Amino acid sequence: MSILEPEVRTTRLADKELLVSVSGELDLHSVGSLQGALDEALNESGVLVVVDLSDVALIDSIALGALARASRGLRESGGALGVVASNTDVVRAFQITSLDRVIPMAAATSEILERLRGATASSVETT
Repeated sequence: MSILEPEVRTTRLADKELLVSVSGELDLHSVGSLQGALDEALNESGVLVVVDLSDVALIDSIALGALARASRGLRESGGALGVVASNTDVVRAFQITSLDRVIPMAAATSEILERLRGATASSVETT
């Protein structure tokens, strides 16, 4: 069994937009690097965070929980979190846990950014 240590990189796309790119496996033993990047994002209010899981081979409930908590925290601060995923096993993990109903998902960064921008713009208009 080979364990693929995750590589996590954060890139600022715009003033309030971050891309967190992850590759490898996300589980109990490796979720710390993702959690660190999400915690950094939570230090900014109103930030949109795209977590790109396109190169993730495996994701477990611990990592899904970290994403759910970050999503909630970002919403509370006027921001949002979305996920890019193409691996059917990763997408299925979101579906099985119903996280796909809470965290917007798409197959491309541009698509999810457009959805997040629209969602935060409409929530500002209704408040």
